[in-house]
Amino acid sequence: MTDQATDQPNLDASELQAAVTRLTGSIARMDELVDQLSRWLKKTYEAQLSPEMLSLVREMRRDAQVISRSSAQDAIRMHQLEELVRTSALITSSLEPEQVLEEVMDTVIHLTNAERGYLMLHDDQSDTFAIRTSRNRGRRTLSDDDVIFSRSIAHAAIDQAQPIITSNAQSDPRFQGMQSVSVNNLRSIMAIPLLLRGEVIGVLYADNPITQGVFTNEIMPVLLAFAGQAAIAIDNARRFSQVKADLHRAEQEVMELRIQIDERKKDQAVREITETEYFQELETLARNLRRKAGRTTTKTDDGDED
Repeated sequence: MTDQATDQPNLDASELQAAVTRLTGSIARMDELVDQLSRWLKKTYEAQLSPEMLSLVREMRRDAQVISRSSAQDAIRMHQLEELVRTSALITSSLEPEQVLEEVMDTVIHLTNAERGYLMLHDDQSDTFAIRTSRNRGRRTLSDDDVIFSRSIAHAAIDQAQPIITSNAQSDPRFQGMQSVSVNNLRSIMAIPLLLRGEVIGVLYADNPITQGVFTNEIMPVLLAFAGQAAIAIDNARRFSQVKADLHRAEQEVMELRIQIDERKKDQAVREITETEYFQELETLARNLRRKAGRTTTKTDDGDED
């Protein structure tokens, strides 16, 4: 005998949300009808509905509200996961460093509803962390004058190798006394380190200087998973860029070597020609002719003088 539960089609996030909305509406309508029935009974028969029925309706209304909130949160998380899968596939398929960095930052801003985002990477030569890209909500690169963020919080996430999130940096005791926070009036902030094989190679920083409570802990697992994928994509792009540079340098060296080889071949060909017996005979004949020509010129000069 087939289980009826297994015969039911699986609902996607949008269908589930629609079903919950209909359920909430039905319970609200039932609540109105129960209220109307209660008033009619009291007016007509001076009777009341049983407290158990009224309590049951209230419990159903509360449960529907809980289900509605939970369904909305699940829909948001599902959307975030879909974006994570889509963007992870995109950034891992690209090997152009600048494109990867911009895609990473645009995705973070989109997932978190941030206004601005910055990506700092470690520079091996200077052994410092520097901004590699800065983007806004409109997917545009920020100018140097618009780059305003808390380097102290970014470096704290780097030093601790742990994500930092705050709903209101102005009142957060962890950031009291930080000039970058107070002067720039920063509020919602998050900083997520990029870890690769246990080493911090950069940090994703995003903020919303106007609205507080933008970032929540619920989104952190998604962002941490994305940060791991982003670190791998950035490292792959870096390696590919280095390979391209090495290949270009090797091609230049091969070209120079070919020029040197061509010069050597030319010199060798000249030597092979000049060292032949025929060329030696010609050279001897040319010397004799020059010598005879020189003696003739001398005699002619002497005759002119007589």
